[in-house]
Amino acid sequence: RTRRRATALPSSRIGSSRVGMERADYLPPERLRELATAIDPAIRLEPDAEQVLQDVADDFVENVAAFACQLASHRGSRTLETQDVQLALEKLWDIRLPGIGESSAELRLIQRRPQAHSDAYKQRMQLVRKSQSKV
Repeated sequence: RTRRRATALPSSRIGSSRVGMERADYLPPERLRELATAIDPAIRLEPDAEQVLQDVADDFVENVAAFACQLASHRGSRTLETQDVQLALEKLWDIRLPGIGESSAELRLIQRRPQAHSDAYKQRMQLVRKSQSKV
């Protein structure tokens, strides 16, 4: 088992299966067992369950790394930065890492803007409120 470096992968690779590929083991079996026993000391993981959890962890890391590399490339950089990984986690998995690169300018870039309501929607809501106040 060997560990592969995170590099930009073709977008067709994101989310694909591992058939015929060697494992990366970003989550070694020993660490997986430690995590499981920390949750429940009496838990036993079947080998197939371990394999599935390791595959999910490997796919997660590879997908986030691939998308982050694409983001770095898109902004014209050959260096993967924290902001690329953070944005990849935010966009792919809606995961926010507090305390990492949190300048107010970066937060404004990543935060989703609330959708503006159309005039028709606002008029309907006024009618609903008006009818509720009469009751």
